Amino acid sequence: MSKEAAMTLHAEPDDVARSDALAGCECGHCGRRYFPKRTVCTECGSDGAMADVAIEGPGALYSHAIVQIAPKIFEVPYAVGYVDLPGDVRVLGQIVDWDRQPLKQGMKMQIDHAPIATEPDGSKRVSFVFRPAAD
Repeated sequence: MSKEAAMTLHAEPDDVARSDALAGCECGHCGRRYFPKRTVCTECGSDGAMADVAIEGPGALYSHAIVQIAPKIFEVPYAVGYVDLPGDVRVLGQIVDWDRQPLKQGMKMQIDHAPIATEPDGSKRVSFVFRPAAD
């Protein structure tokens, strides 16, 4: 996968109007929403009917795992999880602030943006993340 293709999988803060949303798309024919963006709707098969839309939270934690072994650029342990967002969108992402409370299926999660890794040159890789929502 090229670096350009890999970067399209991440929603950087510049890609969305707010840091609490993801830059997704919605099919103009059936209304199905997707993240990351795509050109063809896998629900109805429409091609070219996608419009940009902000995918917002909060969502519900569907499943998670604690990663103990990872490439050097990631600080371990860290959590990743699938979060079900409004509009029937399920997204896999890193979870921050997970050590402050136990992660439980169904708990509310907010979308945010934060550093997720440190590159070899010392720069930070920023991406969308999920954060447990305040009760």
